[in-house]
Amino acid sequence: MYTIQEVMNVINRNPFGFSIAAIMVYVIGFAQYGTSLALQIREKKAPWYFWQHAWYFGHDLTFVSLYGLWFHTIDFWLFRVLWAGCVAFVFIEIFSLYMAVKYERKEIWGKYYKDGEINETQAWVRGIFGYLLGLFLFYIIRIAIGDTMCLALMMSTNAIVAIAPQFLSEARQSRDGGSIILGLLVVGGTLFTFAPSGIGMWTTAASVFNQPWYYALGVVSLICSVRYVAVLLRFPKKQSIGGKRPIF
Repeated sequence: MYTIQEVMNVINRNPFGFSIAAIMVYVIGFAQYGTSLALQIREKKAPWYFWQHAWYFGHDLTFVSLYGLWFHTIDFWLFRVLWAGCVAFVFIEIFSLYMAVKYERKEIWGKYYKDGEINETQAWVRGIFGYLLGLFLFYIIRIAIGDTMCLALMMSTNAIVAIAPQFLSEARQSRDGGSIILGLLVVGGTLFTFAPSGIGMWTTAASVFNQPWYYALGVVSLICSVRYVAVLLRFPKKQSIGGKRPIF
């Protein structure tokens, strides 16, 4: 797929430019996660499927577990910063699991029970199993495809966040748990994820991403991210919750 040396050769040619591109990926990611947290706290609904959280948890904890790679084998300051960012993301995902169990368990897992009811203990068991499954799949797939620096699977998290939320909002038939602000952030993040070499982190980092398949995935992801905003706009505006303004 690519080698560490290939990526480091690119970074060494323009460390400042590549570092800015990589940090922007995380800045946009934190903006998206911040909006997600606000929705979970204010509306008690997440904008993403539970399986998305499980996949993201798999990415973040895998990245964190590769401490020796980032701090010793590569030993470049940028990856130490990205590692710290993933530590923060791990805690965000744990909080998201807590909120899912406490407030969304019926919507997420109730359909697996005859009466549609699920208690917190049952939800914790299913939630923890889902997170562990996400971690196992992420770690195994990374090894299987030779994704040494998690680049391909990191990109998958951005593609999924662009493609999946539209269907969740359609299933809910409302803007609840969704956000046009978040949708616009996802559109921007998708554009940046699939930007051409010299602008985007992935296409700059390794030639395997600067290929037609990658841009085709980018077009599909961008269309889906725009459609997410369009889907939300079809539904009525949110009402205030406990006297607080809803998240637009």
